[in-house]
Amino acid sequence: MRRKLRLAGALAAAVMAGMLPITAAGAATPAAPASASASPSPAAASAATPAVRDVPGCAEEQPATFNNGSPAPWVGCNSRSGIQGIEGSNAVNSRGTIFQASGVLDKDGRAGLARSRDGGKTWQRVTLPVEFSDVIGFVQVDPATNRVFFMSIAKFFGPGAGSTNPIGYSDDDGNTWHVTRIGGATNGEPNTFGDLGSIFVGPPPKGTKTTGYPNVVYTCNVTPYPSFGPDFQCWRSLDGGKTFQRPSATKPTFPQADCKPVNGPGGSVTQPSIIIPTRGLTAPDGTVYVAISACGQFVVGSSKDAGTTFTWNPVTDARVDIDQDILKDQQANLPGCAGSIAGAGCPEVFQLYGQQRLARDANGTLYFTFNRHQTLLSVSKDNGKTWTQPTAVSAPGLLSVFSSVVAQGQGRVGLSYFGRKDGSKDWNGYLAVIDHADNPNTRTIATAAVSAPTNPLMPNRCCGSAVLIPPPGSTEATYYNLMEHGGLSFAPDGTLWAAFFRDSTRDPNNTQSAAYEIVGGHLAPSTPSWWPSWPWGS
Repeated sequence: MRRKLRLAGALAAAVMAGMLPITAAGAATPAAPASASASPSPAAASAATPAVRDVPGCAEEQPATFNNGSPAPWVGCNSRSGIQGIEGSNAVNSRGTIFQASGVLDKDGRAGLARSRDGGKTWQRVTLPVEFSDVIGFVQVDPATNRVFFMSIAKFFGPGAGSTNPIGYSDDDGNTWHVTRIGGATNGEPNTFGDLGSIFVGPPPKGTKTTGYPNVVYTCNVTPYPSFGPDFQCWRSLDGGKTFQRPSATKPTFPQADCKPVNGPGGSVTQPSIIIPTRGLTAPDGTVYVAISACGQFVVGSSKDAGTTFTWNPVTDARVDIDQDILKDQQANLPGCAGSIAGAGCPEVFQLYGQQRLARDANGTLYFTFNRHQTLLSVSKDNGKTWTQPTAVSAPGLLSVFSSVVAQGQGRVGLSYFGRKDGSKDWNGYLAVIDHADNPNTRTIATAAVSAPTNPLMPNRCCGSAVLIPPPGSTEATYYNLMEHGGLSFAPDGTLWAAFFRDSTRDPNNTQSAAYEIVGGHLAPSTPSWWPSWPWGS
């Protein structure tokens, strides 16, 4: 049973005494500690921190702590969506409606999308048009209009099959859809079955006009066709998602000597460039930012002309080179690593992947996250031209993968990642809120797991297996057991929501991703239920 609320009188007295500031809206805002090292002692914090509030849809509540071990005023928990699959993404609209997408293999062989209008207490299955396949489904919401966007790789056969990727939008929370395609002969372009697709939306830059919709819709993916180059491409829509055009070839230039052979299903593969994109973002002035990994180096590109041209700058010391000694150790000691397809079961290999690595706060500060055994965070205050040295932001004692970042207000960011404690074989989902994130010397980091230590999301494995699973009713050779990314969003009430996946069999020998389920992890402020929403910005 959840603990009852307490300390209401003490908090009210603190407001009256001026210990908690009052905003213009009349809400009391908690003052965060100056830094994790300056956090109150555990005894002092427990006396001043209110009990966990009763959060609808919240299972296995886990108290958050600062990195020095003292209690933090947040609670982590999870909400099971009922949508089977892996590689989830999520989005939250301005009304608080939560969307969770399954990127790979729902139970009927199609991409899955779940919706909750009550904070994760209940979920409804959203029926998607037949054009969407069961591979790399991705959901996004335009916060300015609440239009929902969804995309996937094209279906290769059956109803709705096509020669290029579908993308669609809904103005009624997914009840009805308008679907189009990117690339292809009808758009005067080659076909594309681009992998790792994502969507982001923002205002047009000066000189770019939209029609019938206020914002520009962008989508980027890995497009493995010689006519495009074996790397990523972006498209944009100036009419709200009805049609898409490729404004330019966005590929940056890197020395071929930096691009080493990679291991593919058929052995070593030599390519001139291996470029993997993550979800981009748009600033209020219309500047587009896209982060990619190219031949082991993370770079961030900026565009002032709606994606027509980009300027690229490397993120300082942000590389994904594989430590062969660590990889050998994981192959010998981690279940699911040795023999896995493309190294999908090996965290050392899969530190490369992540769908949501880039964020921007209200001050214009950019944040970039990646994994090198820990979750690391880099900061740029000059629009991505230069970056700080990366610093660790994951909880101490964890090996972490699949990190994602989102920003809210001034200097606050949220993080999600999978982590394994030293000496354990189990993996759990973790969420963190960082205040003063733009300053490594004063930032505070509050972290919580999203399920109990005795009930990890992924017992005995992290990222995939050696088994190739075709979708139901077909023999399609697609790697359904590669788990490459997640995603996260701040809800209007300040709750941080993230897409995780869970092995529902709890069987250490299971290698079937069809038995995995998309789980909504959330990190909620541990304030009383009568407390107003905290005004953390947009």
